Amino acid sequence: MTAAAITLPTAGGGKLLAISRMIAFVPWTLGALIARLIVWPLGIQTAPLRVAYYRGLCKILGIEVITHGLPQTQRPLLIASNHISYLDIIAYGAVAELEFVSKAEVAQWPVIGGLAKLADTVFIDRRRSKALAARQDMAHRLKADRMLLFFPEATSGDGNRPLPFKSALFTVADAMNGEKKVMIQPSAIAYTRLNGLPTGVGWRSFFAWYGDMSLSSHVWRFLQLGRTTIEIAFLPPLLMSENMDRRSIAQTTELAVRSGFARLVSGRPLA
Repeated sequence: MTAAAITLPTAGGGKLLAISRMIAFVPWTLGALIARLIVWPLGIQTAPLRVAYYRGLCKILGIEVITHGLPQTQRPLLIASNHISYLDIIAYGAVAELEFVSKAEVAQWPVIGGLAKLADTVFIDRRRSKALAARQDMAHRLKADRMLLFFPEATSGDGNRPLPFKSALFTVADAMNGEKKVMIQPSAIAYTRLNGLPTGVGWRSFFAWYGDMSLSSHVWRFLQLGRTTIEIAFLPPLLMSENMDRRSIAQTTELAVRSGFARLVSGRPLA
């Protein structure tokens, strides 16, 4: 069943709410951009500014983010998560000083591309000549003890189950061979409630953006919704042996994320 076949649960929302959110979004985003342009030449860290921006954006969009666990304190840290929607970036960005890894096409998307650039995203070009430079950029940031989050599915799903993880980006851990050991932490994200009610299989499609969905119509529909609850589970880091290859790491990470996601959507404890 698709979102188009389900009555839109606006609960005090609707078109007026969508318009008010768009009106609030513009000055908030422009203000964040101006602040970034001011502090950047001064060498001031912009990560706290990013977190503040995303937290404000959550308030504007009616998003409540509930976290289970925390990102590991050990650095360098590479976080691998399932991917459901462009809203994932806002939710994750509001809870930690993360930098994201995304496919190159996202940089050209209206609004979403700008938000990704504001988050200092590493854009991965699938062309072999460009992919190496992106992996080197990732390795450089990890060496500088920054947190990177990427979506190994390489696309977004329907919000009801994670897709198979691809192993390509896990090669960044190999790029660090002989230097600092990269810690890989699985993380699961799920859209669990809408206006206080459990989303279930049907309502999750209001948030998931995948396939050939129109971005503009999807955003407009989301803006009409009331309150959205997003839950994020930062799971235990992987204990990797020296002989694990990137495919083994990807499979182990995928299993952990699938388990964490299943617990989030079912309401079971994550202990």
